[in-house]
Amino acid sequence: MPTTKALLVGRRRGLGVWLVIGFAAVVALGHLVAFAAESADVTAATALTDRLLPLLVFYAPAPLAAAGAYARCGGPACLAVGVVPAVVLGGLVLVGTAVGVPGVNGGDPAIGDVTLSFAAVGLTSAFLGYCAGVTAVLAADLLGFGSGDDD
Repeated sequence: MPTTKALLVGRRRGLGVWLVIGFAAVVALGHLVAFAAESADVTAATALTDRLLPLLVFYAPAPLAAAGAYARCGGPACLAVGVVPAVVLGGLVLVGTAVGVPGVNGGDPAIGDVTLSFAAVGLTSAFLGYCAGVTAVLAADLLGFGSGDDD
């Protein structure tokens, strides 16, 4: 069962790590751009980030996890993609609070609830995407193409 092991553990773990790191960098950049646009009161940039940030936080983990499963990055990497938005938000709030950035309040108890909600939504989304990717891999193996199992 090389396909099952590749899907669960991951044959391309390095690619999975880069998937998680790359997504974290994109989400962090999106949050920083949104914060800068809001601080500078740039309406065009704020309108763009109001549409871009929910796309990154809520909708991107599912297709990324599906692509990671299809690329056989492994379940842990695919599910980690779902937790990335919550970790990035929590990290930015902690750093912003420690540095003293105005408008960032890490002492607000609602931030913890928002972070946990982001994690729950992202993890659910990534799990569904992972299941879709596994289904695509198994269907491709059943039809006889895309397997790549040479070992």
